[in-house]
Amino acid sequence: MFKRGVEYTRDEIAQVVRPENPPRGGDWTTGYARIENNLFIFMNIGVAGRTGHDFENHYDEKSQTLIWFSKPNKHSKNPLFQKILSGELTPYFFARWNKKPPFTFLGTGNIVNFEDGYTTSQGHECIRLVVSVKELQDIISPRQKVHSPIELIDETEQRSSFLFEKHLEDFLVSNWTRTPLARDFEIYQKDGDVVGQQFRTNTGPIDILGQRKDKSDFLVVELKRDRASDVVVGQTLRYMGWVKEHLCEPDQNVTGCIIAQRKDEKLDYALKQVNTIQFMRYEVDFRLIA
Repeated sequence: MFKRGVEYTRDEIAQVVRPENPPRGGDWTTGYARIENNLFIFMNIGVAGRTGHDFENHYDEKSQTLIWFSKPNKHSKNPLFQKILSGELTPYFFARWNKKPPFTFLGTGNIVNFEDGYTTSQGHECIRLVVSVKELQDIISPRQKVHSPIELIDETEQRSSFLFEKHLEDFLVSNWTRTPLARDFEIYQKDGDVVGQQFRTNTGPIDILGQRKDKSDFLVVELKRDRASDVVVGQTLRYMGWVKEHLCEPDQNVTGCIIAQRKDEKLDYALKQVNTIQFMRYEVDFRLIA
């Protein structure tokens, strides 16, 4: 549903998790809220929350785990936490480092350890949980971005190289003119500013929003770092629908492009019935040269 390392407002998250009736108020505006079999956790790191509670949420760089605290006066025997500990609920972790939105999606996590009756610096008793989140250090720890040449390829084009696929989006934006998409499209501009990267909508951010060079039709680009499945078709169509509704003039159309390292059979079948979305792939070529 969400991309790790990407920022979302609470309202954008609500639109994604339950578009027919987005959650509002109550638990949704506090530390965590359950929606069906998922638990959406909103963490403040280094700053107090809206209720004034300042928990010691943090990333433990040594163990590469996330330290998360429950609401005050909670115990592991609580039915909600029993479901979390048993794996019945999937926790989605979102974090921010200031009091204003948006949150950064860290990923889903597994509870490694927990401690009941932990007393915070403000004197609240709660549960202290140690959470393992895949490749969390890639999002939280400072990192240097390394760029190298890349080209999008289809079945008729030659191989290409790309050093770190996790930086695919930034690299595509920086090297847009070197991709096949640039023959017809440029990254969307508004009032002379390029605003098409992580273009915000109320259904989530579009990875890259393009527009034809003659300022007519729009292009929604959805990126997947590894394999793309049929789920991404629905996500792309949702963004395309938003663009059609909010940006297009009556005579303008919207197409989509899914870019990934590979695709599965389900995506192939889905695309056979959707002629407004194309698939392009990239290849990774990692070399060490003495």
